[in-house]
Amino acid sequence: MPARVKRVPVSESRKFRQQERGPHLLSQLLYDQVTDLPTLPLFLGRIRRELKRRSVLGLITLNIIQNQQIEQILGWEAFDALIRDLARFLQQMKSVVLRDEDVVSELMISGNAFVILLAPPRDSIAIDYANLDKVRRRLRKHLRPFLSERLPAMGVQRLEFSMGCAILQGGEEKRIERTVYQTLDAALMDAFRQQRREAKKETRQLRELLRLGKISTVYQPVVDLEVKSVLGYEALSRSEMTTFQNPEHLFRVAYACDSVWALERLCRRKALSNLRSLGSEQLLFLNIEPESVYDPEMRGEMGGALLQKTGVTPDRIVLEITEHAAVKDFPLFRQALRHFQNLGFRLAMDDVGSAYSGLKTIAEIRPDFMKIDMSLTRGIHANDIKRELLSTICKFSRNTGIDVIAEGIEEAGELRVVRDIGVRYAQGFLLARPDKPFPEVDFAKILG
Repeated sequence: MPARVKRVPVSESRKFRQQERGPHLLSQLLYDQVTDLPTLPLFLGRIRRELKRRSVLGLITLNIIQNQQIEQILGWEAFDALIRDLARFLQQMKSVVLRDEDVVSELMISGNAFVILLAPPRDSIAIDYANLDKVRRRLRKHLRPFLSERLPAMGVQRLEFSMGCAILQGGEEKRIERTVYQTLDAALMDAFRQQRREAKKETRQLRELLRLGKISTVYQPVVDLEVKSVLGYEALSRSEMTTFQNPEHLFRVAYACDSVWALERLCRRKALSNLRSLGSEQLLFLNIEPESVYDPEMRGEMGGALLQKTGVTPDRIVLEITEHAAVKDFPLFRQALRHFQNLGFRLAMDDVGSAYSGLKTIAEIRPDFMKIDMSLTRGIHANDIKRELLSTICKFSRNTGIDVIAEGIEEAGELRVVRDIGVRYAQGFLLARPDKPFPEVDFAKILG
């Protein structure tokens, strides 16, 4: 069995371990070797002593949702590294949100839940729910940007977390273990209620976004590396509401409240509204969800007046299949796509190499383009396995006549390798950032 990620020492954890009494072997077994944090059972002695001194403590839980799915996507080593960094983040919050006497633990070894024990405020002998909720909201505010920066692109789309809080009260009539775990249950239930409230709030905000049309479109060039020209532009929808700055989050909420068609219609209209200034030979890559191919309104728009107003013919529109959810019925999906192919539209498979965009989907829809997910191109100049994978995909593309587009190119080394492998088309910040219609590419500077 392969060894887990090497433990990173945390001085406070060592200090705590030395202070706690009990058999050395048991203490070792109740410490997580990845995070070097104690698990909740090791806290029971300290909690008992603190409750005698203060009578009331606070408890905050942080739970990573769908951790098994995330681990399958990232791999266990990357997921362990994420959990370890999350533990470090919580420890670092002691200088920002938490205090030195607050203690961070894991619920269980190799788990996906953290438990934070909070002492009362310095000017009080007690702590109430309002105090806890304030700390929870401040932690959450710092946690989201931390995760966005830390996670690879393929992981940030999947990661969700919940945070709950509850008051831990002592009492001679109850065993300390029972009291702690009842409080833990209360915190987890509180997290569930918070999620429900946030979901309702986001649903209201999404409906407001749709009503006011608060979507704008930026465009990013897809570059032909061989002839040094712009093949076309991908239309990228951006929310004008701060709640939905992450497009993945926006579509998750739309799926949750059955509003995907309405959101896609708005994004489509915005993306097509600028096409009169598109170059005469250039393509538009238009993202669509698999669900949208069944939308009668999309059929009418793309085959009728809306597209005609742009002056762009269907053969210059590439429908880029973006799977936020797996395709469940391939025969029905393939039949719906055939309608658009018969009109002249081309197809692209987005995020090839990520969670849902697998070989089965490519085989079923036979796209004109495969867009390689940035998880394969990022750092490819320093990763032999990624180079071999992309080489294999390129060989497959030559045999099947499907063109490859490498996404997420941010470094010159990445661009050099994908060109050497034989990738003709590329897209990424190194070439040009998404912008208002239509950003230019400085080929002399980038490609020489």
